[in-house]
Amino acid sequence: MRKTPPRRTLLAFALLTLAPAAAVSAPAGGADLVIEHVTVVPMTDGGAEIRDQTVVIRDGRIAEIGPSTAKRLNAPGRHVDGSHEWLIPGLTDAHAHLENDRILRLVLHAPDLPAGATKDEDVFLPYVANGVTQVVDLSATSETFAQRAAIDNGRVLGPHIVTAAMIDGAAPVWPIGMTRAAADPEAGRRAVRDAAKEGYDLIKVYSRLDLPTFTAIVDEARKQHLPVVGHIPAREQGLTERFFQPGYTVVAHAEEFAQQTAAPDEAAIARYVDMAKRNGTGLIATLTLDERILEEMRDPSSLERRPELAALNPLWRELVLKHNPYVGQSSPAAIARIEKIVAFNRKLVAVFEAAGVPVLAGTDSPVPGVVPGYSLPDELEALTVSGLTPKQALESATRRPNQWLGSAKNRGVVAVGAQADLLLLGADPLADIRNVRRIEAVIVGGGLHSRAELDEKIAALRARHAFAGTNSLPASAPAASTPD
Repeated sequence: MRKTPPRRTLLAFALLTLAPAAAVSAPAGGADLVIEHVTVVPMTDGGAEIRDQTVVIRDGRIAEIGPSTAKRLNAPGRHVDGSHEWLIPGLTDAHAHLENDRILRLVLHAPDLPAGATKDEDVFLPYVANGVTQVVDLSATSETFAQRAAIDNGRVLGPHIVTAAMIDGAAPVWPIGMTRAAADPEAGRRAVRDAAKEGYDLIKVYSRLDLPTFTAIVDEARKQHLPVVGHIPAREQGLTERFFQPGYTVVAHAEEFAQQTAAPDEAAIARYVDMAKRNGTGLIATLTLDERILEEMRDPSSLERRPELAALNPLWRELVLKHNPYVGQSSPAAIARIEKIVAFNRKLVAVFEAAGVPVLAGTDSPVPGVVPGYSLPDELEALTVSGLTPKQALESATRRPNQWLGSAKNRGVVAVGAQADLLLLGADPLADIRNVRRIEAVIVGGGLHSRAELDEKIAALRARHAFAGTNSLPASAPAASTPD
Protein backbone atom coordinates (compact mmCIF):
# COMPACT_ATOMS: atom_id res chain seq x y z
CA MET A 1 0.00 0.00 0.00
CA ARG A 2 1.18 3.52 -0.57
CA LYS A 3 0.55 7.11 0.32
CA THR A 4 1.17 9.51 -2.57
CA PRO A 5 4.49 11.24 -1.73
CA PRO A 6 5.68 14.22 -3.78
CA ARG A 7 7.06 13.37 -7.20
CA ARG A 8 6.34 9.69 -6.63
CA THR A 9 3.84 7.45 -8.36
CA LEU A 10 0.65 5.79 -7.26
CA LEU A 11 -1.56 2.85 -8.21
CA ALA A 12 -4.64 1.59 -10.25
CA PHE A 13 -7.64 -0.86 -11.02
CA ALA A 14 -9.47 -2.91 -13.70
CA LEU A 15 -12.45 -4.32 -15.67
CA LEU A 16 -14.21 -7.56 -16.46
CA THR A 17 -17.64 -8.25 -17.90
CA LEU A 18 -19.32 -11.41 -16.69
CA ALA A 19 -19.95 -13.99 -19.41
CA PRO A 20 -22.95 -16.33 -19.68
CA ALA A 21 -22.49 -19.95 -18.61
CA ALA A 22 -23.89 -23.40 -18.13
CA ALA A 23 -26.04 -23.94 -15.05
CA VAL A 24 -24.35 -26.73 -13.12
CA SER A 25 -24.15 -27.15 -9.38
CA ALA A 26 -21.76 -28.66 -6.89
CA PRO A 27 -22.09 -32.39 -6.18
CA ALA A 28 -24.19 -33.18 -3.15
CA GLY A 29 -23.23 -35.29 -0.18
CA GLY A 30 -19.52 -35.44 -1.01
CA ALA A 31 -20.07 -37.28 -4.30
CA ASP A 32 -17.48 -37.04 -7.07
CA LEU A 33 -17.59 -34.24 -9.62
CA VAL A 34 -16.84 -35.72 -13.05
CA ILE A 35 -16.03 -33.36 -15.93
CA GLU A 36 -16.12 -35.22 -19.24
CA HIS A 37 -14.80 -34.50 -22.74
CA VAL A 38 -12.96 -31.37 -21.57
CA THR A 39 -9.72 -29.91 -22.91
CA VAL A 40 -7.27 -29.77 -20.01
CA VAL A 41 -4.75 -26.92 -19.87
CA PRO A 42 -2.54 -28.33 -17.10
CA MET A 43 -0.07 -25.41 -16.68
CA THR A 44 2.45 -27.90 -15.33
CA ASP A 45 6.03 -27.24 -16.37
CA GLY A 46 6.11 -28.26 -20.04
CA GLY A 47 2.53 -29.53 -19.99
CA ALA A 48 0.51 -29.05 -23.19
CA GLU A 49 -3.23 -29.00 -23.77
CA ILE A 50 -4.84 -32.44 -23.62
CA ARG A 51 -8.12 -32.85 -25.48
CA ASP A 52 -11.15 -35.01 -24.67
CA GLN A 53 -10.29 -35.76 -21.06
CA THR A 54 -12.34 -36.79 -18.07
CA VAL A 55 -11.35 -35.20 -14.78
CA VAL A 56 -12.63 -36.70 -11.54
CA ILE A 57 -12.71 -34.47 -8.47
CA ARG A 58 -13.07 -36.11 -5.07
CA ASP A 59 -12.88 -34.63 -1.58
CA GLY A 60 -11.72 -31.27 -2.88
CA ARG A 61 -8.84 -32.62 -4.96
CA ILE A 62 -8.23 -33.90 -8.47
CA ALA A 63 -8.43 -37.67 -8.17
CA GLU A 64 -8.15 -38.79 -11.81
CA ILE A 65 -7.36 -37.40 -15.27
CA GLY A 66 -7.58 -39.57 -18.36
CA PRO A 67 -9.06 -39.98 -21.84
CA SER A 68 -12.84 -39.77 -21.81
CA THR A 69 -13.03 -42.90 -23.97
CA ALA A 70 -11.42 -44.88 -21.14
CA LYS A 71 -13.58 -43.58 -18.32
CA ARG A 72 -16.65 -45.16 -16.72
CA LEU A 73 -19.36 -42.78 -17.93
CA ASN A 74 -21.84 -44.19 -15.43
CA ALA A 75 -19.52 -43.64 -12.44
CA PRO A 76 -21.34 -42.19 -9.40
CA GLY A 77 -21.33 -38.45 -8.85
CA ARG A 78 -22.29 -35.29 -10.69
CA HIS A 79 -21.35 -35.44 -14.36
CA VAL A 80 -20.63 -32.25 -16.31
CA ASP A 81 -20.25 -32.19 -20.07
CA GLY A 82 -17.04 -30.30 -20.78
CA SER A 83 -17.26 -30.54 -24.55
CA HIS A 84 -16.14 -27.27 -26.16
CA GLU A 85 -14.71 -26.12 -22.81
CA TRP A 86 -11.21 -25.68 -21.39
CA LEU A 87 -10.25 -26.59 -17.82
CA ILE A 88 -7.50 -24.42 -16.32
CA PRO A 89 -6.19 -23.79 -12.80
CA GLY A 90 -7.82 -21.04 -10.78
CA LEU A 91 -5.99 -17.71 -10.96
CA THR A 92 -3.76 -16.11 -8.33
CA ASP A 93 -3.59 -12.37 -7.68
CA ALA A 94 -0.09 -12.10 -6.21
CA HIS A 95 -0.54 -8.51 -5.00
CA ALA A 96 -3.82 -7.62 -3.34
CA HIS A 97 -5.08 -5.87 -0.21
CA LEU A 98 -8.14 -7.47 1.34
CA GLU A 99 -10.73 -5.27 2.95
CA ASN A 100 -11.91 -5.67 6.53
CA ASP A 101 -13.29 -3.27 9.12
CA ARG A 102 -9.85 -2.35 10.48
CA ILE A 103 -8.41 -1.60 7.05
CA LEU A 104 -11.36 0.64 6.19
CA ARG A 105 -11.09 2.54 9.48
CA LEU A 106 -7.39 3.19 8.95
CA VAL A 107 -7.37 3.93 5.22
CA LEU A 108 -10.52 6.04 5.24
CA HIS A 109 -9.56 7.90 8.44
CA ALA A 110 -12.85 6.76 9.95
CA PRO A 111 -12.10 5.41 13.46
CA ASP A 112 -15.79 5.34 14.39
CA LEU A 113 -16.79 3.10 11.51
CA PRO A 114 -19.05 0.47 13.08
CA ALA A 115 -18.35 -3.24 13.12
CA GLY A 116 -19.81 -4.94 10.08
CA ALA A 117 -18.96 -2.15 7.64
CA THR A 118 -17.42 -4.90 5.53
CA LYS A 119 -18.99 -8.30 4.96
CA ASP A 120 -16.69 -11.18 4.10
CA GLU A 121 -19.00 -12.66 1.49
CA ASP A 122 -19.09 -9.30 -0.33
CA VAL A 123 -15.31 -8.84 -0.10
CA PHE A 124 -14.55 -12.23 -1.65
CA LEU A 125 -17.35 -12.81 -4.16
CA PRO A 126 -15.82 -10.56 -6.89
CA TYR A 127 -12.62 -12.59 -6.75
CA VAL A 128 -14.34 -15.93 -7.20
CA ALA A 129 -16.74 -14.58 -9.83
CA ASN A 130 -13.72 -13.56 -11.91
CA GLY A 131 -11.83 -16.81 -11.50
CA VAL A 132 -9.41 -15.68 -8.77
CA THR A 133 -9.11 -18.61 -6.36
CA GLN A 134 -6.00 -17.42 -4.50
CA VAL A 135 -4.86 -13.99 -3.31
CA VAL A 136 -1.66 -12.83 -1.66
CA ASP A 137 -2.67 -10.16 0.86
CA LEU A 138 0.31 -7.82 1.18
CA SER A 139 -1.16 -5.91 4.13
CA ALA A 140 -2.69 -8.72 6.15
CA THR A 141 -3.89 -8.15 9.71
CA SER A 142 -5.17 -10.40 12.47
CA GLU A 143 -8.64 -9.99 10.95
CA THR A 144 -7.31 -11.55 7.75
CA PHE A 145 -6.72 -14.81 9.61
CA ALA A 146 -10.36 -14.87 10.69
CA GLN A 147 -11.38 -14.26 7.09
CA ARG A 148 -9.16 -17.11 5.92
CA ALA A 149 -10.66 -19.42 8.56
CA ALA A 150 -14.18 -18.54 7.42
CA ILE A 151 -13.26 -19.51 3.86
CA ASP A 152 -11.36 -22.65 4.83
CA ASN A 153 -14.25 -23.81 7.04
CA GLY A 154 -16.75 -23.31 4.23
CA ARG A 155 -18.72 -20.54 5.94
CA VAL A 156 -17.82 -18.06 3.19
CA LEU A 157 -17.13 -18.62 -0.50
CA GLY A 158 -13.75 -17.10 -1.28
CA PRO A 159 -10.20 -17.57 -2.52
CA HIS A 160 -7.35 -19.16 -0.61
CA ILE A 161 -5.50 -16.39 1.26
CA VAL A 162 -1.74 -16.04 1.65
CA THR A 163 -0.80 -13.53 4.37
CA ALA A 164 2.08 -11.04 4.44
CA ALA A 165 3.04 -8.89 7.43
CA MET A 166 4.11 -5.42 6.29
CA ILE A 167 7.13 -3.76 7.94
CA ASP A 168 8.13 -0.14 7.29
CA GLY A 169 10.60 2.32 8.75
CA ALA A 170 10.44 4.45 11.90
CA ALA A 171 7.92 6.87 10.36
CA PRO A 172 5.77 4.40 8.40
CA VAL A 173 3.70 5.45 5.43
CA TRP A 174 0.71 3.53 6.76
CA PRO A 175 -0.81 3.55 10.27
CA ILE A 176 0.35 1.10 12.91
CA GLY A 177 -2.18 -1.70 12.89
CA MET A 178 -1.90 -1.99 9.15
CA THR A 179 1.89 -2.00 9.19
CA ARG A 180 4.68 -2.49 11.72
CA ALA A 181 7.43 0.09 12.29
CA ALA A 182 11.10 -0.80 12.61
CA ALA A 183 13.44 2.06 13.50
CA ASP A 184 16.58 -0.07 13.65
CA PRO A 185 17.85 -3.56 12.82
CA GLU A 186 16.89 -5.12 16.15
CA ALA A 187 13.35 -3.75 15.85
CA GLY A 188 13.23 -5.22 12.34
CA ARG A 189 14.28 -8.66 13.58
CA ARG A 190 11.76 -8.48 16.40
CA ALA A 191 8.97 -7.60 13.96
CA VAL A 192 9.85 -10.62 11.81
CA ARG A 193 9.92 -12.97 14.81
CA ASP A 194 6.55 -11.65 15.96
CA ALA A 195 5.07 -12.17 12.49
CA ALA A 196 6.42 -15.73 12.39
CA LYS A 197 4.85 -16.55 15.77
CA GLU A 198 1.54 -15.06 14.62
CA GLY A 199 1.48 -17.36 11.60
CA TYR A 200 2.12 -15.04 8.67
CA ASP A 201 3.28 -16.67 5.44
CA LEU A 202 5.43 -13.80 4.09
CA ILE A 203 7.16 -10.58 5.11
CA LYS A 204 6.52 -7.42 3.07
CA VAL A 205 9.22 -4.75 3.20
CA TYR A 206 8.20 -1.16 2.61
CA SER A 207 9.62 2.08 1.27
CA ARG A 208 10.92 3.88 4.37
CA LEU A 209 13.21 1.15 5.70
CA ASP A 210 16.89 2.07 5.84
CA LEU A 211 19.43 -0.37 4.41
CA PRO A 212 20.69 -1.80 7.74
CA THR A 213 17.15 -2.46 8.97
CA PHE A 214 16.11 -3.92 5.61
CA THR A 215 19.15 -6.22 5.75
CA ALA A 216 18.29 -7.38 9.27
CA ILE A 217 14.67 -8.05 8.28
CA VAL A 218 15.65 -10.15 5.26
CA ASP A 219 18.24 -12.08 7.29
CA GLU A 220 15.80 -12.80 10.12
CA ALA A 221 13.09 -13.78 7.64
CA ARG A 222 15.45 -16.37 6.14
CA LYS A 223 16.02 -17.79 9.63
CA GLN A 224 12.25 -17.96 10.12
CA HIS A 225 11.72 -19.48 6.65
CA LEU A 226 9.56 -16.56 5.53
CA PRO A 227 9.99 -15.27 1.94
CA VAL A 228 10.36 -11.50 1.64
CA VAL A 229 8.42 -9.50 -0.94
CA GLY A 230 8.00 -5.77 -1.30
CA HIS A 231 9.33 -2.39 -2.28
CA ILE A 232 12.90 -1.25 -2.98
CA PRO A 233 13.59 1.46 -0.38
CA ALA A 234 15.93 4.45 -0.66
CA ARG A 235 14.58 5.65 -3.98
CA GLU A 236 16.90 7.85 -6.06
CA GLN A 237 19.82 7.22 -3.68
CA GLY A 238 21.85 4.91 -5.91
CA LEU A 239 21.56 1.97 -3.50
CA THR A 240 19.35 -0.30 -5.61
CA GLU A 241 21.78 -3.20 -5.97
CA ARG A 242 22.51 -3.35 -2.23
CA PHE A 243 18.91 -4.31 -1.50
CA PHE A 244 19.11 -7.43 -3.66
CA GLN A 245 20.06 -9.83 -0.90
CA PRO A 246 19.39 -13.58 -0.49
CA GLY A 247 15.86 -13.98 0.79
CA TYR A 248 14.44 -10.93 -1.00
CA THR A 249 12.35 -13.11 -3.29
CA VAL A 250 10.00 -10.79 -5.20
CA VAL A 251 9.76 -7.07 -6.02
CA ALA A 252 6.16 -5.97 -5.55
CA HIS A 253 5.88 -3.62 -8.56
CA ALA A 254 7.57 -2.95 -11.88
CA GLU A 255 7.32 0.73 -10.98
CA GLU A 256 9.72 0.20 -8.07
CA PHE A 257 12.51 0.13 -10.65
CA ALA A 258 11.09 3.16 -12.44
CA GLN A 259 11.39 5.12 -9.19
CA GLN A 260 15.01 4.25 -8.47
CA THR A 261 15.99 7.33 -10.47
CA ALA A 262 14.51 10.82 -10.64
CA ALA A 263 12.98 9.89 -13.99
CA PRO A 264 12.50 6.32 -15.26
CA ASP A 265 15.78 5.20 -16.81
CA GLU A 266 15.21 2.68 -19.58
CA ALA A 267 18.98 2.40 -20.09
CA ALA A 268 19.21 0.85 -16.60
CA ILE A 269 16.73 -1.96 -17.30
CA ALA A 270 19.41 -4.48 -18.28
CA ARG A 271 21.25 -3.76 -15.04
CA TYR A 272 18.07 -4.16 -12.98
CA VAL A 273 17.31 -7.49 -14.63
CA ASP A 274 20.85 -8.67 -13.93
CA MET A 275 20.46 -7.75 -10.24
CA ALA A 276 17.22 -9.68 -9.99
CA LYS A 277 18.47 -12.71 -11.89
CA ARG A 278 21.67 -13.05 -9.89
CA ASN A 279 19.71 -12.81 -6.63
CA GLY A 280 16.87 -15.10 -7.72
CA THR A 281 14.31 -12.30 -7.27
CA GLY A 282 11.06 -12.34 -9.26
CA LEU A 283 8.74 -9.48 -10.17
CA ILE A 284 5.06 -8.81 -9.60
CA ALA A 285 4.30 -6.62 -12.60
CA THR A 286 1.19 -4.62 -11.50
CA LEU A 287 1.08 -3.05 -14.97
CA THR A 288 -2.62 -2.26 -14.74
CA LEU A 289 -1.93 -0.23 -11.63
CA ASP A 290 -0.19 2.65 -13.39
CA GLU A 291 -2.20 2.23 -16.60
CA ARG A 292 -5.43 2.75 -14.70
CA ILE A 293 -4.00 5.68 -12.76
CA LEU A 294 -2.99 7.27 -16.05
CA GLU A 295 -6.46 6.70 -17.49
CA GLU A 296 -8.27 8.37 -14.61
CA MET A 297 -5.79 11.25 -14.41
CA ARG A 298 -6.28 11.96 -18.12
CA ASP A 299 -10.04 11.47 -17.97
CA PRO A 300 -11.70 11.38 -14.53
CA SER A 301 -15.03 10.61 -16.17
CA SER A 302 -13.62 7.23 -17.22
CA LEU A 303 -14.37 6.01 -13.70
CA GLU A 304 -18.07 6.55 -14.29
CA ARG A 305 -17.84 4.23 -17.30
CA ARG A 306 -16.44 1.32 -15.28
CA PRO A 307 -19.42 -0.84 -14.27
CA GLU A 308 -17.25 -3.01 -12.01
CA LEU A 309 -17.10 -0.14 -9.50
CA ALA A 310 -20.63 -1.15 -8.50
CA ALA A 311 -19.11 -4.22 -6.82
CA LEU A 312 -17.08 -2.07 -4.41
CA ASN A 313 -18.01 -1.45 -0.82
CA PRO A 314 -20.02 1.83 -0.94
CA LEU A 315 -17.52 3.61 1.30
CA TRP A 316 -14.63 2.64 -0.93
CA ARG A 317 -16.60 3.51 -4.05
CA GLU A 318 -17.20 6.97 -2.61
CA LEU A 319 -13.46 7.36 -2.09
CA VAL A 320 -12.82 6.35 -5.69
CA LEU A 321 -15.43 8.66 -7.18
CA LYS A 322 -15.34 11.66 -4.86
CA HIS A 323 -11.99 11.71 -3.06
CA ASN A 324 -9.73 10.06 -5.62
CA PRO A 325 -6.12 11.11 -4.93
CA TYR A 326 -4.99 10.58 -8.51
CA VAL A 327 -7.70 12.76 -9.95
CA GLY A 328 -6.95 15.36 -7.27
CA GLN A 329 -3.26 15.43 -8.17
CA SER A 330 -3.70 15.42 -11.93
CA SER A 331 -1.58 17.97 -13.79
CA PRO A 332 0.30 17.95 -17.11
CA ALA A 333 3.56 17.25 -15.26
CA ALA A 334 2.06 14.44 -13.20
CA ILE A 335 0.45 12.86 -16.27
CA ALA A 336 3.74 13.05 -18.18
CA ARG A 337 5.52 11.29 -15.31
CA ILE A 338 2.99 8.44 -15.20
CA GLU A 339 3.20 8.11 -18.99
CA LYS A 340 6.96 7.55 -18.67
CA ILE A 341 6.44 5.00 -15.92
CA VAL A 342 3.87 3.08 -17.97
CA ALA A 343 6.26 2.91 -20.94
CA PHE A 344 9.15 1.90 -18.65
CA ASN A 345 7.12 -0.82 -16.96
CA ARG A 346 6.20 -2.47 -20.26
CA LYS A 347 9.81 -2.58 -21.42
CA LEU A 348 11.06 -3.80 -18.04
CA VAL A 349 8.55 -6.66 -17.91
CA ALA A 350 9.41 -7.76 -21.45
CA VAL A 351 13.12 -7.91 -20.60
CA PHE A 352 12.48 -9.74 -17.32
CA GLU A 353 10.45 -12.35 -19.17
CA ALA A 354 13.03 -12.74 -21.95
CA ALA A 355 15.75 -13.20 -19.34
CA GLY A 356 13.84 -15.97 -17.59
CA VAL A 357 13.20 -13.97 -14.42
CA PRO A 358 9.76 -14.98 -13.06
CA VAL A 359 7.06 -12.42 -13.78
CA LEU A 360 3.95 -12.79 -11.62
CA ALA A 361 0.48 -11.29 -12.10
CA GLY A 362 -0.75 -8.92 -9.41
CA THR A 363 -3.10 -5.97 -9.38
CA ASP A 364 -2.65 -3.95 -6.16
CA SER A 365 -6.42 -3.83 -5.79
CA PRO A 366 -8.32 -1.97 -4.41
CA VAL A 367 -6.29 1.08 -5.43
CA PRO A 368 -8.79 3.64 -6.83
CA GLY A 369 -9.79 2.39 -10.25
CA VAL A 370 -8.49 -1.18 -9.71
CA VAL A 371 -11.37 -3.37 -8.56
CA PRO A 372 -10.75 -6.66 -6.71
CA GLY A 373 -11.21 -9.69 -8.94
CA TYR A 374 -12.15 -7.73 -12.03
CA SER A 375 -8.64 -6.33 -12.40
CA LEU A 376 -6.73 -9.60 -12.82
CA PRO A 377 -7.94 -10.36 -16.38
CA ASP A 378 -6.93 -6.80 -17.26
CA GLU A 379 -3.47 -7.50 -15.84
CA LEU A 380 -3.11 -10.63 -17.95
CA GLU A 381 -4.03 -8.66 -21.06
CA ALA A 382 -1.53 -5.94 -20.12
CA LEU A 383 1.18 -8.58 -19.84
CA THR A 384 0.50 -9.77 -23.39
CA VAL A 385 0.61 -6.16 -24.62
CA SER A 386 4.08 -6.00 -23.05
CA GLY A 387 5.20 -8.99 -25.09
CA LEU A 388 4.33 -12.10 -23.09
CA THR A 389 2.59 -14.89 -24.94
CA PRO A 390 -0.86 -15.94 -23.69
CA LYS A 391 0.75 -19.03 -22.17
CA GLN A 392 3.36 -16.96 -20.33
CA ALA A 393 0.69 -14.59 -19.08
CA LEU A 394 -1.41 -17.50 -17.84
CA GLU A 395 1.66 -18.99 -16.13
CA SER A 396 2.10 -15.68 -14.29
CA ALA A 397 -1.24 -16.22 -12.55
CA THR A 398 -1.15 -20.01 -12.10
CA ARG A 399 2.04 -22.05 -11.73
CA ARG A 400 4.59 -19.27 -11.18
CA PRO A 401 3.13 -17.68 -8.03
CA ASN A 402 2.76 -21.12 -6.50
CA GLN A 403 6.36 -21.97 -7.32
CA TRP A 404 7.31 -18.83 -5.41
CA LEU A 405 5.05 -19.79 -2.50
CA GLY A 406 6.24 -23.40 -2.44
CA SER A 407 2.80 -24.79 -3.31
CA ALA A 408 3.30 -25.69 -6.99
CA LYS A 409 2.29 -29.33 -6.52
CA ASN A 410 -0.90 -28.33 -4.75
CA ARG A 411 -2.12 -25.19 -6.52
CA GLY A 412 -1.86 -23.48 -9.88
CA VAL A 413 -1.88 -26.70 -11.92
CA VAL A 414 -4.38 -29.24 -13.21
CA ALA A 415 -2.75 -32.45 -11.96
CA VAL A 416 -3.73 -35.51 -9.96
CA GLY A 417 -3.51 -34.72 -6.26
CA ALA A 418 -3.75 -30.95 -6.67
CA GLN A 419 -6.35 -28.80 -4.98
CA ALA A 420 -9.49 -28.62 -7.10
CA ASP A 421 -9.55 -24.83 -7.58
CA LEU A 422 -10.28 -24.65 -11.30
CA LEU A 423 -11.99 -22.69 -14.07
CA LEU A 424 -14.12 -23.99 -16.91
CA LEU A 425 -13.75 -21.62 -19.85
CA GLY A 426 -15.81 -21.34 -23.01
CA ALA A 427 -12.78 -20.60 -25.21
CA ASP A 428 -9.06 -21.38 -25.34
CA PRO A 429 -6.96 -18.98 -23.19
CA LEU A 430 -3.76 -20.05 -24.94
CA ALA A 431 -5.19 -18.78 -28.23
CA ASP A 432 -6.24 -15.44 -26.72
CA ILE A 433 -5.66 -14.48 -23.08
CA ARG A 434 -8.92 -12.51 -23.14
CA ASN A 435 -10.67 -15.86 -23.03
CA VAL A 436 -9.99 -16.06 -19.28
CA ARG A 437 -13.09 -13.87 -19.08
CA ARG A 438 -15.17 -16.60 -20.74
CA ILE A 439 -15.88 -18.34 -17.44
CA GLU A 440 -18.55 -21.05 -17.60
CA ALA A 441 -17.99 -22.21 -14.02
CA VAL A 442 -15.59 -21.78 -11.11
CA ILE A 443 -14.62 -24.76 -8.98
CA VAL A 444 -13.45 -23.90 -5.47
CA GLY A 445 -12.35 -26.71 -3.19
CA GLY A 446 -14.15 -29.17 -5.44
CA GLY A 447 -17.47 -27.29 -5.35
CA LEU A 448 -18.75 -26.12 -8.73
CA HIS A 449 -20.32 -22.68 -9.08
CA SER A 450 -21.94 -21.97 -12.42
CA ARG A 451 -21.76 -18.69 -14.30
CA ALA A 452 -25.50 -18.28 -13.77
CA GLU A 453 -25.13 -18.71 -10.01
CA LEU A 454 -22.21 -16.29 -9.81
CA ASP A 455 -23.98 -13.71 -11.98
CA GLU A 456 -26.99 -13.89 -9.69
CA LYS A 457 -24.81 -13.36 -6.61
CA ILE A 458 -22.98 -10.43 -8.22
CA ALA A 459 -26.29 -8.82 -9.20
CA ALA A 460 -27.49 -9.11 -5.60
CA LEU A 461 -24.20 -7.65 -4.33
CA ARG A 462 -24.48 -4.65 -6.64
CA ALA A 463 -28.08 -4.10 -5.60
CA ARG A 464 -27.13 -4.13 -1.90
CA HIS A 465 -24.32 -1.68 -2.49
CA ALA A 466 -26.50 0.62 -4.58
CA PHE A 467 -29.12 0.63 -1.83
CA ALA A 468 -26.46 1.56 0.74
CA GLY A 469 -25.63 4.74 -1.20
CA THR A 470 -22.34 6.63 -1.25
CA ASN A 471 -22.70 9.42 1.31
CA SER A 472 -21.19 7.93 4.44
CA LEU A 473 -17.54 9.02 4.48
CA PRO A 474 -16.57 11.49 7.19
CA ALA A 475 -15.56 15.03 6.27
CA SER A 476 -11.96 14.04 7.01
CA ALA A 477 -11.98 11.44 4.25
CA PRO A 478 -8.50 11.02 2.77
CA ALA A 479 -7.35 12.91 -0.27
CA ALA A 480 -3.93 11.29 -0.61
CA SER A 481 -3.81 7.73 0.68
CA THR A 482 -4.67 4.41 -0.89
CA PRO A 483 -3.38 0.82 -0.63
CA ASP A 484 -0.13 -0.21 -2.35
